[in-house]
Amino acid sequence: MSLAGSLKQFHSEHADTVRRNIGHARPSSTVPTRTSTPKPAAAPTSSGGGDKRSHDTAFKPDESKVVGREMISQVTAAITYLQEKSPAVVTWDRITSFLSLPQDLKKNEPNIKRALQTNPRAQYLGKSESGNGRESFKYRPLHPVTNGEELRKYLATLDTAKGVPVRELKDGWADCSGTIDRLEGEGYILVSRNKKDNTPRIVWADSPSFHVTNPTPGSQQVGKVDPDFVDYWCKIKLPANENDIRNELERAGLTPTSAVREVKKIDNSKKNRKRVEKKNAKKTNTHMAGILKDYSNRKAGGK
Repeated sequence: MSLAGSLKQFHSEHADTVRRNIGHARPSSTVPTRTSTPKPAAAPTSSGGGDKRSHDTAFKPDESKVVGREMISQVTAAITYLQEKSPAVVTWDRITSFLSLPQDLKKNEPNIKRALQTNPRAQYLGKSESGNGRESFKYRPLHPVTNGEELRKYLATLDTAKGVPVRELKDGWADCSGTIDRLEGEGYILVSRNKKDNTPRIVWADSPSFHVTNPTPGSQQVGKVDPDFVDYWCKIKLPANENDIRNELERAGLTPTSAVREVKKIDNSKKNRKRVEKKNAKKTNTHMAGILKDYSNRKAGGK
């Protein structure tokens, strides 16, 4: 076969092959496909994540934490405001007006109200309880006392004798010192005072009936005493000096507080102890047995 015949046969076979495969060929696209360089795999972080965060993402403040801190600050300011207005009732609208919440925190007003309702230092009053027809709050002090009459009743209900510190009373009753002085003078309360400035420190319940006084005409009769007891009390004579009192107590078998006490001297000096070595003590340097000689079986002065 000639060269021209072989070329013709090749073109004929190539055309047949193209016609057979034309149905399975991909549609041609006018836009050339772009191939991107594959990115290297990111090394896994210590927390097991994939890609590493950017600097801005890593140091961006958490919005939930920021909002939480702002809400705590607003609740604290509202409690302080209620304490300043105590014992008055403050409406919720007045509290929000005092807080002057920015626009981005207006949506947190329901959360602030809910936090105040559950706070132990705030008392929630509904529309039917507030007396003004609106939701309100009232400061709840450490002790429910705001005047002298409430103080007397409150002290009478306590089942312990530790008293009530005045600084705790001032939590809800700032100007209580004057009333405490008056009730103490009338005999309704007992007061422990500070030595430095004589201000009241702790108060207890008391009663005028426990006090013995000589009533004057027109005054309140307090503590009537039997005349026989007064006569017996006046006849009791105390010893002239302290030595006589001490002698009387000793004759009665009692130890006076002014008795001279013998002070025992304790020798705290350390004694020097002489160290005693044991003759038959077991030696622990057995690893030197091949070098050292054993002379324990020989007597002193022997050869």
